[in-house]
Amino acid sequence: MKIALVDDEVIQLQNLRNLLATELQRTASSTPHHIDAFRSGQSFLDHWQPGSYDIIILDIFMGELTGVDVAKRIRLADPAVKLVFCSHSNEFAAESYQVNAQYYLVKPATPGSIANMLSRLNLELIQMNQAITLPDGHDVVLRHILYTEYYNHVVTIYFKNGQTHKLRINHSQLEEILLPYGYIYSPTKGILVNFHEVLSISEDSLTLSNGMALPISRRKSKDVQSAFAKFRFQKLRTEVDSN
Repeated sequence: MKIALVDDEVIQLQNLRNLLATELQRTASSTPHHIDAFRSGQSFLDHWQPGSYDIIILDIFMGELTGVDVAKRIRLADPAVKLVFCSHSNEFAAESYQVNAQYYLVKPATPGSIANMLSRLNLELIQMNQAITLPDGHDVVLRHILYTEYYNHVVTIYFKNGQTHKLRINHSQLEEILLPYGYIYSPTKGILVNFHEVLSISEDSLTLSNGMALPISRRKSKDVQSAFAKFRFQKLRTEVDSN
């Protein structure tokens, strides 16, 4: 998950960054997150490209370009990104409706207000649609992956809808791309599986949502079961917090 913070107040910017990192670690630790901070609207726009962030948090009052000015430029090219405005008072909340902002954060941010904001933004939906670009240029929605299999220098990605995609890549390279997403795990050599699609697990195999069984190596058995239990606990906690 990629988040951009745009604020010309250094202390507020750092406070917001720290609170976000803490809350994301608590509620979405299975998904890697990256937070970029910008001191002006123009410096952000010079760096920004449509689709480069999942969430953009904008201070309203910043030098020549206000947060609303920046948001209007964003919306011309990126109608899907989640926009949040922040200010020391809520008297300008109406401005957020002009650009379909999803939340208005009052400064100074607190752990409670950050938790409420992330809940309103629906992190689960963001994660459901999170995509990566593979080395061959193919775009893949991560949660659509069922499992991957490596054979003879070729990786085959199996998707929930029954489709497949093949690419020539070293398996260690694929692991570097996918394993940071905590719900992707390797139960045995040459295979990666999406824990979201695992129905049950035993000492030597796991059963996927399509009924298929994948092997678990004896050497990895305890580690796989421990990782899956941790994943299920984190998922349950996230569901409880959202309710």
